[in-house]
Amino acid sequence: MTPTRSTVTEPTTASLESATPDPLAPRGSRAAGVAMLLVASALWSLSGVVVKVVRIESVAFAFWRSLGAACIMAALLPLGRGRLPPLPWMLASATLYTLVVSLLITSMTASTAAVGILLQYTAPLFCAAFAWVFLRRRISKGTMFAMAVAAVGIGIMVAGGWKGSENWVGPVTGLLSGAAFGGLILLLEKVDRAAGPGGANPFAIVLFNNAGAALLLLPLCLARGVLWAEPWKLGLVCATGVVQLAIPYVLFQLALRRVRPVDASLLILLEPVLNPLWVALATSERPDAFTLAGGAAILVAMVVEAVKPANPSPNPQTD
Repeated sequence: MTPTRSTVTEPTTASLESATPDPLAPRGSRAAGVAMLLVASALWSLSGVVVKVVRIESVAFAFWRSLGAACIMAALLPLGRGRLPPLPWMLASATLYTLVVSLLITSMTASTAAVGILLQYTAPLFCAAFAWVFLRRRISKGTMFAMAVAAVGIGIMVAGGWKGSENWVGPVTGLLSGAAFGGLILLLEKVDRAAGPGGANPFAIVLFNNAGAALLLLPLCLARGVLWAEPWKLGLVCATGVVQLAIPYVLFQLALRRVRPVDASLLILLEPVLNPLWVALATSERPDAFTLAGGAAILVAMVVEAVKPANPSPNPQTD
């Protein structure tokens, strides 16, 4: 009787490549990531109501809000999972984050809050451009269509809020804030991956960014003599830092593990749509026709992006 020889098939190069996990591919459920982004943008949109209620200087508002967010993240830091992010990347992240805050404040001071926040949300366009130029990531046709629809919506909203002022400081700094925010979205993804397997502790990232913003804004508040206000106002703004800044940024950081940065930048466009609605419910202000039309276009773009099926074998060069 001839013994049977077992045949061992060696893995081919193709099978090894297919079995190797893509380090740039999103991790976890895309649906969960989309849900996190929608909740984060809804929480971010609450700032307009608080601004209308407390009515303190925008620089002081940003300082106390970031301070409140940093304090709660410092307390929760031991509970967070993941490694501490590399210091060089966190210094870059904190610098870019403070630029986003400072440029937005300058834009809202020099023009109107509406122009500032809407121009900041040109971020998806800058995020896609930076991803293509610096990371060589191709943008899918579905995402490009969603970006085009969102750009139309943003254009309508900005056109309606434009007051014909000859002061270009507000619009220019608003656009620069959008560029900085678009870059920050990509950088936050890089920070998480640079921490190694398991990702970075999201509490550490939010803590570092908000502590940096508070340190940047403190001397501005002292120089302008606007640091202090009534205790209930400061308490409310600090609480806003927890609910409207710390929690959504943790969700946003976790969502970037599941949704690609360019896609994420589109899904958070819910914030400029909801912001005027919350203000309308809490005050006598009402969104005009331009805001409603532009918001409708942005919602269409978000739906297009949200229902896009996840790629089972993502190409790291495609967003």
